[in-house]
Amino acid sequence: MRHAVILLFLVLHSIGINSKGLPYSPSSPFVVVIDAGHGGHDGGAPGSNDRNWEKDINLAIALEVGRLLEANQKDIRVVYTRKTDVFVELGQRANIANKEKADLFVSIHTNAQPRTVVNRARGVQTYTLCLSTASTNLEVEKRENSVVKYEKDGERKYNYAASAESDIIFEIMQEQDMRNSVAFAKIVQRQMVNYAGRNDKGVQQANLAVLRLTYMPSVLIEVGFISHPEEEEFLMSTAGRNKLAMAIYRGIIEYKRQKR
Repeated sequence: MRHAVILLFLVLHSIGINSKGLPYSPSSPFVVVIDAGHGGHDGGAPGSNDRNWEKDINLAIALEVGRLLEANQKDIRVVYTRKTDVFVELGQRANIANKEKADLFVSIHTNAQPRTVVNRARGVQTYTLCLSTASTNLEVEKRENSVVKYEKDGERKYNYAASAESDIIFEIMQEQDMRNSVAFAKIVQRQMVNYAGRNDKGVQQANLAVLRLTYMPSVLIEVGFISHPEEEEFLMSTAGRNKLAMAIYRGIIEYKRQKR
């Protein structure tokens, strides 16, 4: 039975499987959750003065990415974790993405170094979940999916059963999500470097809670260093933010085109 389940999943994957474990349908919307990091009383990293804050940069870029998607991509549904200057807990951000059964989770942040550092870093980075924390992500996915037993005819409707075979499918799905996370991270990093002209600090892995609690392809983007004077000026400008937003938008479209 174990080998039969794996073979069936691999056959389905060969014809196209989305992050929900279902065959892609051209008529179904591609759901993108855009997460503007920090907010409210959590300002994130401060700039050179106490007027510039990471939370404002993150929100401005997130809203512009969403606006571009909504205006130009009718088959994409955009969901925001916040659209105003409010505080949202990390768990709630992940819950929004999980409940929406998102195809992609994009968390936008701004990097910083202590003000005492002399040689200031600059550039963009994109993070995916560290492999050592993948088991936590898998447990979230299994727990969230177990709710189908409370729905009428849920196990048949979703083809789900709490069994060793379903655990195998979850593991395969998680591995696919992690591969897709890295694939999107590379795409969006390239767009920010080549299109937006930013310094390349690479794609990296880290144990980031907001990624650990989601179960779909997920990345956290650091759009620059607010602690670097020139980058702070760029990040605080409308032109700079819009350039980065367009780069992220282009990355999402390129990734979606590859997956559909």
